[in-house]
Amino acid sequence: MSGERPTIVFFPEGAFGPTNNCVGIGNVLRERGHRVVFIVEESFAGTLEAKGFEERLMRLGPKSDVEEAPGQFWKDFIRDTAPEFRKPT
Repeated sequence: MSGERPTIVFFPEGAFGPTNNCVGIGNVLRERGHRVVFIVEESFAGTLEAKGFEERLMRLGPKSDVEEAPGQFWKDFIRDTAPEFRKPT
């Protein structure tokens, strides 16, 4: 193993917040000579490659009939649950 670069794999939750946290750490690791790979949901395809990282895609559920934008699940979740947070306690 002498001379091989260590490989660090990130598997962030499929949302921009956790993913961006990992990008910051990944940038530091890359600067230190590590190979950084992200395992991301298919909806994030190309997002991390655009930042210079290796990507490996995975699907958490059945293939959707409609293409989703990255983070679409969370956008829909907030839209659907926001009215609950406006109710008095």
